[in-house]
Amino acid sequence: MIDCFPQAQWAKEVDVSDKEARCGVRCATRDHLPMVGNVPDYEATLVEYASLAEQKDEAVSAPVFDDLFMFAALGSRGLCSAPLCAEILAAQMSDEPIPMDASTLAALNPNRLWVRKLLKGKAVKAG
Repeated sequence: MIDCFPQAQWAKEVDVSDKEARCGVRCATRDHLPMVGNVPDYEATLVEYASLAEQKDEAVSAPVFDDLFMFAALGSRGLCSAPLCAEILAAQMSDEPIPMDASTLAALNPNRLWVRKLLKGKAVKAG
């Protein structure tokens, strides 16, 4: 740190004698988008979408648990995305108009990663 900030007095005052460090881990998804909306029903999704790869045009809405919501995977940009995601979730929970277009909302759907795999004909494994 002293090499990076040679003129800074505070860098010289940082005590590193105890040789300990901290590391933070943030929940994130492969596509780096948060998950906002109803919690998906894993078992029902596998049943409903068993042949999704062959019947894409006939797909019904992904099965979810009613009145159970998630707001997760904000990753390192949570401070920026949390206010809009909270507004989306509040609108969903109170049956108000959602402040976002359908395609963007679909990109935040918690079920999206399973559905993508099923569309490709791949197996989906929980946990």
